[in-house]
Amino acid sequence: MAAGEYAAAILGLVETASLDLNLLRTFLAVYRSGSFTGAARLLGLSQPTVTTQMRALERQTGRELFERLPRGVTPTPVADELAARIAAPLDELAAVAGPTPRAGARAEPVHLAGPAELLCTRVLPALAPLIAEGVRLRVATGLTDPLLDELRAGRHDLVIATTRPRGRTVHAVPLTDEEFVLVAAPIWAERLLGRGPAREDEGEGAAGRKPEGRGVVERDTDTDGVVVPETEDEIHGQGPAGQGAEGPGSAGEGGEGLGSAGRGAEGQGSAVQATEHQGPTGQATEAPGPTVRHAGRRSFAAPDSFDPAVLHEVPLITYAEDLPIARRYWRHVFGRRLARTAAMTVPDLRGVLAAVAAGAGFSVLPRYLCQDLLASGALVALLEPEDPPINTGFLVQRPGASDNPDVARVRALLLRAARRW
Repeated sequence: MAAGEYAAAILGLVETASLDLNLLRTFLAVYRSGSFTGAARLLGLSQPTVTTQMRALERQTGRELFERLPRGVTPTPVADELAARIAAPLDELAAVAGPTPRAGARAEPVHLAGPAELLCTRVLPALAPLIAEGVRLRVATGLTDPLLDELRAGRHDLVIATTRPRGRTVHAVPLTDEEFVLVAAPIWAERLLGRGPAREDEGEGAAGRKPEGRGVVERDTDTDGVVVPETEDEIHGQGPAGQGAEGPGSAGEGGEGLGSAGRGAEGQGSAVQATEHQGPTGQATEAPGPTVRHAGRRSFAAPDSFDPAVLHEVPLITYAEDLPIARRYWRHVFGRRLARTAAMTVPDLRGVLAAVAAGAGFSVLPRYLCQDLLASGALVALLEPEDPPINTGFLVQRPGASDNPDVARVRALLLRAARRW
């Protein structure tokens, strides 16, 4: 008999009330926690009791529901079908059968988890009004996969994930998009934008720079110093300042919920700055080469003129040794593999941002995290591609209604607030 036929047979037993609801509750706890021990902790039972109940359920259904592993269990396809059918009704039943709160009693705290950077920068400020109204919040940070495992085990009410969860044991909706941007401090940007032998021949000092007018194209800015798009085909749903919806995140991936800067070699010219040559009449004329746009105090190279090889001498700052965000940026924007070793790793993108802003090197960061420094000129976007890499974050919870009304309030406010991120 195929797995689908076994699942149909099991679901038939459920629909005819032939199975003990206690066995189904225990099954769902094992399914969500991934172990008999975790289910026992959730249900307040002993581990042998959980094991006995699962054996009884498997005898009644005539099919193995879990494959035993050295650490925990993994569900079979039949278990996946069964969990998808019974999760929401059992959660609703638990909410109805749960104890009625005393009049005036406070609801339990809402347990929220996600990438630290997004939580601290966007989420917690958005939830401040609820805290002022008496909602209690308990916040945890971490990587997406472990947090989702903890959500299934009942340790969290809501998780912000940097990747879309797989399977039907949790319910996920898109929350926000984070755009990634290649950034460095002005000290590195100046080395990229201001070096080249043709400039030194102009007799304007060792640096070869003019105070003003370096073959740049001016872009308008609004009153807040934010770049106004030159065209209307910007990223859908994103303002010119950057952020749509990472991820800790991580976020990204969750996120993974979560680049490089460099200087050109002497005598080779800059890969991102147009140079000027003296014409026959002595008047400066713009030489062929890459275009540099200037917006307020932010400068960046035209996408078709930027050679990432100019960054090979600049230290790379990232939050993990495997360079997940930078590698993705290189594949998406440059169509090539990034072969670099990080000069510094910081397991928090806010630390990466601080190091880059202080001049330690370059990185690829979510725009929402660095947009204020970009607007002020304390940080420079080295490149503004027309199609920047974007990562979607998801708001995830277990199926069914929570018996804590504040969970729904937190969820609804986050979904509303994220439209402005």
